[in-house]
Amino acid sequence: MAIRWHPEETIAALASAPGAGARGIVRLSGPRVVEVLRALFHQSRGGNPWASEDRPTSAAVWECRLDVTGFSHPVPLSIYLWPGKQSYTGQPLAELHAPGCPPLLEAILADCFQQDVRPAEPGEFTLRAFLAGRLDLVQAEAVLGAIDADTQTELQAALTQLAGGVSSEIGRLRHDLLDLLADLEAGLDFADEDIAFV
Repeated sequence: MAIRWHPEETIAALASAPGAGARGIVRLSGPRVVEVLRALFHQSRGGNPWASEDRPTSAAVWECRLDVTGFSHPVPLSIYLWPGKQSYTGQPLAELHAPGCPPLLEAILADCFQQDVRPAEPGEFTLRAFLAGRLDLVQAEAVLGAIDADTQTELQAALTQLAGGVSSEIGRLRHDLLDLLADLEAGLDFADEDIAFV
């Protein structure tokens, strides 16, 4: 199966649970996130938090309104922006928090896709986090474990791994082995000396 994605493309997807809710989240990640947000708000009657040409340099939150295709009134949104590499994916990332109405969230996604943003593949945000070194492989697999958990025990195990459970134990073991290796090498280097290293 051919890989259809490239990590430098800007992607978007629903980041909240499917179905109706008090709040729904559309997540965007990639180098063009700020540019896409500027385009979305360019003609918005709800105001444009992106009017300045200055590129945001630190994480920020905006409360604003957005004109969404197919809706007669601007929609209230909270925008959470991480413009640098300190985000989950290690890339510029934004979350649009809106009322959790499925047709509204689909319309916001459709407007994003009109800005040359492509739909994210399943697990692609976590893959980008792994490629950026924000998660190790065990933690990346734990994300899937948490999603697929059927019992409280499975969920707890996945959350423990996500918090660094096995990874921290492996890190401690690696540190101890490196200390032993250093002692062993020192013992070999000074074999003629009357010094006991190990």
